[in-house]
Amino acid sequence: MPDSAPTTVYVVPHTHWDREWYATFETFRAQLVELWDQLLALTEADPDFRFLMDGQTVVIDDYLEVRPQARARLEGAIRRGQIQVGPWYTLPDEFLVSGETLLRDLQRGIAAAEAHGGSMRVGYLPDSFGHAAQMPQLYHQLGFRYAAVWRGVPLEIDRVAFSWEAPDGSRILTAYMGNSYAQGVDLPTDPAGLTARVASALEAIQPFRPTANVLLMNGNDHVLPQAALSAAVRGASGRLNGTIVRLARLDDYLATLPADGWPRWRGELRSSARAN
Repeated sequence: MPDSAPTTVYVVPHTHWDREWYATFETFRAQLVELWDQLLALTEADPDFRFLMDGQTVVIDDYLEVRPQARARLEGAIRRGQIQVGPWYTLPDEFLVSGETLLRDLQRGIAAAEAHGGSMRVGYLPDSFGHAAQMPQLYHQLGFRYAAVWRGVPLEIDRVAFSWEAPDGSRILTAYMGNSYAQGVDLPTDPAGLTARVASALEAIQPFRPTANVLLMNGNDHVLPQAALSAAVRGASGRLNGTIVRLARLDDYLATLPADGWPRWRGELRSSARAN
């Protein structure tokens, strides 16, 4: 991390949502309805709050089936840029479906997100168990500039980003969440506690040689937004050697990544070196 540049920590509140896993679909949907209810109220009360709805739009359908009267509020928050949805309809396991399914999934997800106020255009697959070699090609064809991954990245990639190349030569700049999408879960909501947690996160990211801009994903599986986080972020910013802390969207951070100078990886990502 350059000594001359002030560090900016981009805190991205998010959730990762399995529709059905260790509980039934309807059990998880009851929690999802609670999440959306709280999130919409929070975005309306706090214009600075941001939230990433896991890169998939099926969670909108699941919510609006129960709360159809909330459509206008939901779409307003998306149009204002406070809630990011898409580009996927549902997050895929890339090795259990066909290439055509992946394309149709993205097409459906982007169309649904645009219909509700706007789609994130990032190849965001936070928890997929490995990635197919052709994903950069698919993203490139859809006009994406960035991807973001966690699992499957080999030890050869020791940076916070890399240039990922498909067999046809298509490349996409890919952010690597080396410490997972949950490193910033349950952040303290008092400025002093948050400052200490940020210091720990900055130390943990050092092996991946970050730039002056650091991504901290504030979420985990099936977690709800932290209502008091916005005020805590404002109170913590500048306390740690001038480190700026801000609530942000994922693409706010991605836009800070230099276009060149990253390691290159060609083909699929199937390593279990750092994540199952």
